[in-house]
Amino acid sequence: MRHDPRPAEPTTRRSTRVGSDNEWDPLEECVVGTAHRSMFPAEDARMIRATMPREHWHRFVAGNPFPADIVDNAQRELDGLAALLESRGVCVHRPHAVDWSRLGGYTAAMPRDGFLVVGDRIVEAPMAWRSRRNELSAYLPLIRAYEQDGATWVPSGVSRDSACLLDGAAGPHDGWAINDSRPAWDAADFLRLGGGIVVGQLSHVTNRSGVEHLRERLGPGYRVQLLEPDDPHAMHIDASLCPLREGLALYNPDRLTPRALRHTPLRDWQLLPAPAPKRRSRPPLYMTSPWISMNLLVLGPEHVLVEAADEDMCALLERLGYQPLRCPFRHVQSLGGSFHCATLDIRRRSDRHR
Repeated sequence: MRHDPRPAEPTTRRSTRVGSDNEWDPLEECVVGTAHRSMFPAEDARMIRATMPREHWHRFVAGNPFPADIVDNAQRELDGLAALLESRGVCVHRPHAVDWSRLGGYTAAMPRDGFLVVGDRIVEAPMAWRSRRNELSAYLPLIRAYEQDGATWVPSGVSRDSACLLDGAAGPHDGWAINDSRPAWDAADFLRLGGGIVVGQLSHVTNRSGVEHLRERLGPGYRVQLLEPDDPHAMHIDASLCPLREGLALYNPDRLTPRALRHTPLRDWQLLPAPAPKRRSRPPLYMTSPWISMNLLVLGPEHVLVEAADEDMCALLERLGYQPLRCPFRHVQSLGGSFHCATLDIRRRSDRHR
């Protein structure tokens, strides 16, 4: 298997199925996650207290699977998403089945977290959670196939040992649960805005050395700029900011304001507050806030995937000229993500990638 540890640079010199530089061009190919054998991630208590809803802290222990009915329904929802995308002409791939209980792992339902597609390269994120150190195993067959088709796989090149990040002697970094002893970043802490621009955030799973690691991997043709959401529980930016197309984005008014974005690449964009989510008790949100409602997937200039029961989000998108595609996804949300998390863009149609 060919690995390229060099920084990624924008290129069109190869013909490949992999090609995506933003969050909104027409989606042609993607990976949709699978929920089989999902486990509550057994992480350090400091990490769980920093990122998870208090009422569910006790669940994050070794060997504790998500309730069977949640997993079964989540799998049906993911299968339904895959079928919906295929019905709209999107080529869909699924991860390899893995027994996460045997590996001390979490899930393959959230492919967005571990990989960042930039141009024709797939960049591996050196994730902070020890429960995710073997997650690559679910995607290796797909990555090999994309390599054979001309894409470049850029492994993280970072030790998968996460213990040092929680070393009390090193202490937390900038108030986050992890320190800066080795690079760490989750791909879901970053969004691609086209033109070589990537925006992201520091969080409980992304540290400053991780941001520098990503900058080195992307190379001089890309610019990574950090935003500063007001979110003490920050872990993944895609429930704080949702680009819909170039020049238009939704933001989480509890965490961001247009004023806070005035010195960023979004300064000239139309920025609209996302509708406040409705509280719910069933199925439980074990791992997220209700703002998971912002975790949308843009299929192109006309269509956006939205949770089937989210009337307020559908109404807003319709006012903006989109046709919302309603898809039941509440049990997937129970596992820790929604449409953006549960997919990984492989190819979006653009003149750049033809």
